[in-house]
Amino acid sequence: MKKILLAAIMAFTMTAANEAKADDYPSNWSIDVQGGITSGFLTFGSKTTAQGGLRVRYSMNPVVSFYGDLSGGQFRSLDSMQGQNGFENNYFTIGLGTRMNLLRMLTGLNSATEQFGLYATTGIGLMRGYLSVCDENYSGYVGRDNPVNAVVYRISSGATYRINRRVDIFVQAGFNHSSSDFLDGYQPVAGGSTGRFSGGDSYLNTSAGITFKFGRSQSHHVDWQPYDHRANPLAHSLRSDIVRLETELEESEQARDQLAQRMLSMSQTLNEFSHLINTAHKEEFKTFDNQVESLQNRMDLIQSNIDDLSDQADVRRPEPTDEQFYVVASVFRNRDNAERALRRVVNDGFDQASIQQDTRRNYYLVAYSGHPTREQALQEMRRIRDDINPDSWVYVR
Repeated sequence: MKKILLAAIMAFTMTAANEAKADDYPSNWSIDVQGGITSGFLTFGSKTTAQGGLRVRYSMNPVVSFYGDLSGGQFRSLDSMQGQNGFENNYFTIGLGTRMNLLRMLTGLNSATEQFGLYATTGIGLMRGYLSVCDENYSGYVGRDNPVNAVVYRISSGATYRINRRVDIFVQAGFNHSSSDFLDGYQPVAGGSTGRFSGGDSYLNTSAGITFKFGRSQSHHVDWQPYDHRANPLAHSLRSDIVRLETELEESEQARDQLAQRMLSMSQTLNEFSHLINTAHKEEFKTFDNQVESLQNRMDLIQSNIDDLSDQADVRRPEPTDEQFYVVASVFRNRDNAERALRRVVNDGFDQASIQQDTRRNYYLVAYSGHPTREQALQEMRRIRDDINPDSWVYVR
């Protein structure tokens, strides 16, 4: 019994912990946790004792489901039998069976069958009993003080009440007949039966319990709201639409929560970025502006040179020998910006750096150095590009 109760507690805990996850996976599975009393007064006398177990069910259609179960209990002598023929039987059973929802089968789906249910079960089980008898040689009987194995045929009926879409409670009463005549530990010496039903012992049990259901509510589970062939087609269509809309509403609420979380994360990121911009060093922004201006001026100067070359495409002049060649670091339209750039170039170790003015286009060019020939200027430009400024270029004055 301790093992059965422990298993019931574990099943209840696992079901509660996985409540949210179960909604994501449609299923027709249920688990019943039950406990109650049992008595062997039909073919043998015994005290009313406790019994309990677990039952796992799978719904094949809206009315019929199959189950497998594990249960255990105890038979003991009545107070009047505590003498020479006293006994105790601690037993465990495993079994398979079928359950039918009689009320839904007879009346179809309606407000009553959504809340209440009447069912019948039939099944077969294997029993393992651990016997202890007071006297193995009781007059007229043979006692057995060792394990007994038996096949048990079971019929029961019960009623259910729906608490919510995941939990039901139920009560059940059942008749059980065993292939063994040793459930009470004794058999007549002649081999006959000890009770009304020949060929074995029989007993009754009653129980109450709770059912946990898994999966989405629109699943065709025997304990939920399946398709009803007896119902009006329009009513069934409306019910299906309601179930579908409820599912879509639940999914939209989840999507809304996810969107809200993403918007909150984006807002935090934007705040951090805004703070970074506001606290950045002003000189870095000014340097960036100067670089942008230099690049733009350089592009304008290149475009101007391209225009000049285009106008003189058919003229081939020899290279003048008195021109100066300068390796340029940057180009500005503003003299002050050129002066600041010159100071940075001198601080980098170019003592011969200078500012050259292109009076024709009104540009100020900051040059690393000047050279009398193009070859010298190109050689210095390659060195500067490799080590310092990959954007340097040669200007011809």
